[in-house]
Amino acid sequence: MEATKICFKCKKEKLLSEYYKHKKMSDGHLNKCKDCARVDVRKREENLKKDSEWVENEKARHRDKYYRLRYKEKHKPTPEQKKKSMDRYRNKYPEKYKAKNVTQRFPRKEGCELHHWSYNKEHYSCVIELTTEDHYTAHRFMIYDQERMMYRRCDNGELLDTREKHYAFISARILEEQQK
Repeated sequence: MEATKICFKCKKEKLLSEYYKHKKMSDGHLNKCKDCARVDVRKREENLKKDSEWVENEKARHRDKYYRLRYKEKHKPTPEQKKKSMDRYRNKYPEKYKAKNVTQRFPRKEGCELHHWSYNKEHYSCVIELTTEDHYTAHRFMIYDQERMMYRRCDNGELLDTREKHYAFISARILEEQQK
């Protein structure tokens, strides 16, 4: 029969396997069970998340760890993997590939990208010019409807079937993000 211990937090008697190991304790285990320890850790983290300085420090710590442990090199796809991935995308969305080829040589401002509001053939050259950041923001709030070859709003599923609707939606989202 396995030994038991009483948790000082919840006052329940549990098997030693329900406690984290700790060399400095007389029986080699903490006096708080794993369940109580997890709850305490969650509470502590929730309180710390309210502190913007702690959040920024955590982000910096994770970035440092990412570069220190060379995760970028570890997760970087090989040229073969990249080509395979691009081929899969090209086969899944041939309309996007064709539209991109039509607009590839269009002039654009420095730091700007062209956004297709529709991938129907008649709209290939009708694009919206956005900064890279705004383009990223726009795509966060839209989903692609491949059947109609247009985008839908994420929040209510409305089809953005005209350039004007698309532009108004993107402008509102960008403004909203800038105010945060």
